[in-house]
Amino acid sequence: MYNFDHKPIIIGTRDSNMAMQMANNVASQLKHAYPQISIEVKGFKSDGDLFMGNLATIGGKGAFVRNLDDKLIRGTIDCAVHSLKDIPGDVECHKDLKHLAMLEREDPRDCMVMNEGVTNVEPHHILATSSPRRRAFLKKLYPGNKVIPLRGNVNTRLRKLQDGEFDGMVLSYAGLKRLALEHHATKIYDPCEFLPAIGQGVVCLKVRRADIKVCEYLRTLNNTQTEMTVTAEREMLYVLKGDCHSAIAGYCTFENERLSMTGMVAAPDGSEFVTASASQSIHEAPENLGRLIAEDLIAQGAKKYLGACARLPLYS
Repeated sequence: MYNFDHKPIIIGTRDSNMAMQMANNVASQLKHAYPQISIEVKGFKSDGDLFMGNLATIGGKGAFVRNLDDKLIRGTIDCAVHSLKDIPGDVECHKDLKHLAMLEREDPRDCMVMNEGVTNVEPHHILATSSPRRRAFLKKLYPGNKVIPLRGNVNTRLRKLQDGEFDGMVLSYAGLKRLALEHHATKIYDPCEFLPAIGQGVVCLKVRRADIKVCEYLRTLNNTQTEMTVTAEREMLYVLKGDCHSAIAGYCTFENERLSMTGMVAAPDGSEFVTASASQSIHEAPENLGRLIAEDLIAQGAKKYLGACARLPLYS
């Protein structure tokens, strides 16, 4: 059906261990579906990988994707593999690019990682994260604990933990599983108590709009349920127009022919959480559900917390 004889398909991603693992998994699945395909996986440094300061000063989460998007636009690569939660949702995708496939969602939960032998967070423990969402939940769950910023890949963060720079950190459980490091998880949080980030656990494939027809084979990897749920989540984020300073969470599930979703916006210090939940038939546009949740949050006063971290201390 597809002609793969002309040249290798070049898949681009960040050059971190986790991103390369995700891209190689995509390549493996494509090779299984189309044995005749030739694929080359290339890793690149992103601005977010090179800069260890406050991401907000270089464009927030977009710092992890814009270099790859530029390479995609210029034709250096044919497909970009992203972790969906790294793709900003408060602005539309570049007009020349398209999210073509969403792989089946991995475990979306967050987890606490502490040193071996430590099983519970104590009041004297220092906790680490650079996510406003995670910080807000940590301040809610452990109000007496100090929270400090943390950057770097998973192995760097594990080394800092072992070196005693802090006592615990929150990571994506899916990320640990991808690296076969899930045994480091001290506690895995239920989404009801620690609502995941938009798109957490989802791998996204992005292509040039001009190549959609020739890249249609990538849709083989698309998971319809994942696509519907994250479409609702990202619509909520787009309507809220929250920025990289905002503590925003949203999680949508697919069950019994219905989409059910909860959205949240929090004060940066975790002192107040605005939440909204709703469900609808899977036969309705998922964007409707995301928009409904966002409008409910705004009606409850969530706007006062969107971007609030830009004006208030992030860590204490």
